This record gives sequence, C-alpha cells and structure tokens, in this order.
Amino acid sequence: MQDQLDTAWEPGEDADAGYALFAKEGRVVVDDGTPIAYTVRNKKGTKVPILFANGWSCSDAYWGKLVPALEAAGHPCIVPDTRGHGRSGLPRNPGRGAKNLTIEDVAISRIAKDLLAVLDDAGINRALVVGHSMGTQTALEIYRAAPKRVSGMILIAGTYENPMKSFYGVSIGDPLFPIGAAVMRHFPEILKPVWMSIGPASVGHFAARAARAAGPKSTKEDLHPYLLHLKATDPAVMVLTAGAMRAHSAADILDNIDAPVLVIAAGADVFTPARCSEDMHHRIPGSELLTFSDAGHTLPVEEPEALTAAIDDFIARKIKTPAARKPRAKSAASKS
Repeated sequence: MQDQLDTAWEPGEDADAGYALFAKEGRVVVDDGTPIAYTVRNKKGTKVPILFANGWSCSDAYWGKLVPALEAAGHPCIVPDTRGHGRSGLPRNPGRGAKNLTIEDVAISRIAKDLLAVLDDAGINRALVVGHSMGTQTALEIYRAAPKRVSGMILIAGTYENPMKSFYGVSIGDPLFPIGAAVMRHFPEILKPVWMSIGPASVGHFAARAARAAGPKSTKEDLHPYLLHLKATDPAVMVLTAGAMRAHSAADILDNIDAPVLVIAAGADVFTPARCSEDMHHRIPGSELLTFSDAGHTLPVEEPEALTAAIDDFIARKIKTPAARKPRAKSAASKS
C-alpha cells in the first residue's frame, strides 16, 4: 500500500486508444512526479504557438476540428491531457473513491503548472492559451504564474471562479456540492451502473442534448470520442477536480491582465452562462467579447470554423508572430 502512495500512477500506453483524436507522443514528468502526456502538432509552424487547456472531464475531442484548422493556418498546436485523464497520470494511485488524493493534487494552479511544464518540454517559450470551460480557469492561472509566457488568451464558455454558483443559472448547486461529492467518493459503486451505460453515441448525444449540455449544432459523431473518454476516466477523480474548480478564483488578477484577451460566450450555455463571460470581459482591461447566441457549452464542437476565423483575426490584430528561430552557430569543438 505504501508503495502505491510513494509512486506516481500512470495509465497504460494504450489507455486512450479507443477515443484519442491526437496521439500523445510527448511525455513530461512534472515536479510532483506526475507524468503528463501531450502532443505538438505542426512543430515547424511559423505562426503563434497555441496551447489548448481542456475543460472539466474533457478529452481532445473538443479540439477535434479546431486543431487541424489552426495547424493548416500555420500555428504549432500543443494539445495536452489533463492529469488523471487520457494518457496523463497522477502523483499516486488514486485508490477507491480517489481516497489517496487531495484537492491540492488536482488544483487549478497545479494543472496550470503542468501545462507550463509541457511548454518547457516542448521548447516553446510563449504561447496563446486557448481554454474551454475549466480551461478558462487554467489559462488565468497560467497567466498568474508566468505572464511573460502568455502571448494572449482565448477564454471560451468559462468563468474566472467557482462555476457551481451559476450552474443551470442557479446557485443551489454550490452548497449541495460537498454532500454529493462526499457520497460519490465514499460510495463510488453508486456511479458504476451509470458509468457502464456511457458509450453508445446516440444515447450519449441524446442525454447531452436533453440536459442542455450540448448545443444544437453538436453531433453524435463529434461527442462520441468524448463519451468514450468519459467512460474510461475515474469518476471520483473528476469529482475531486470539480471540487478544485469550486475552490478556485482568479478574481484578484483580472484587472491587472495586460495580455490580449478574447472572451467567447455561448448564449445557450447552462453550465457557465453568457453572463459569466460578460462579467469577465468587463473586468479584464482591453479584452474583447464575442458571443455565439445559439451555442451551448460544447461551443468548440459546435462552431469550429467560426472559432478558427475569430482566433486568426484576433491574432492578426493583437499578437505578434514570433520571429523565426535562427540556427545555432556551431561551437569550435563541434566544427573540429
């Protein structure tokens, strides 16, 4: 048992074989021992590098159409798996109900440090951070930790603090969350029948639409890889991560942000309603706001072409393309 607590946990090499859209050939072990999997697409691209910060429980499925389009436009695209998801591990074996983990192990600031380590490992100094949902909170923590490494931020369908306050437009979920989280972590078997039922594309898509989690332009084909990822992910780890989202706030840094920021709202979003994005926009000096009035929380899946156009336009107006790297001069030793 002690060995499990002293050793980082890592999923198998084929853990994401059934659902990953982008193979994660990169791997970096961060400062708490956790292995983080990632990929860099279009490494030789000459335009602004883009780092993608995933939403809560999300796989790379949410970037499935956005990444190829931005690659084609010339951007290197860095796509990591969040710790405890996909091919990324955890600082120790989570155990039944994630009892071996603490909220600090999956804190938003901790996830931000993971993504900075990914940039280090990939040899990328500065990047535009594109965050969706929880990834908005992660992007803000990346900026807090290393503002000079953030060339700009695109904050999609997210909020800067506890999303439980606005979940389905009401605040009742916030005080009830600790009770539900405790039940799920202490009695994880309760969720097993639900988790075993996840998978069929038509069923999952219907449920997502019925719950208004997915917008009208989402398709079952788009959501299927995400649903398979969800089924493969430990629900107790996800509950703990939701608790980390609830405990987080970046309200204190918003009025000091001087990087270019584009806030993108989804008008039909019931998880982080458009007013969350609007509030964030008003608090961040010089930020821009773009609203998709009919889109839901699955905005990156619903509007990839429009998002690509908006990101490219924002970069062209607000962010300098990095200077071409000069080849290193050979040392006298290497010339001989």
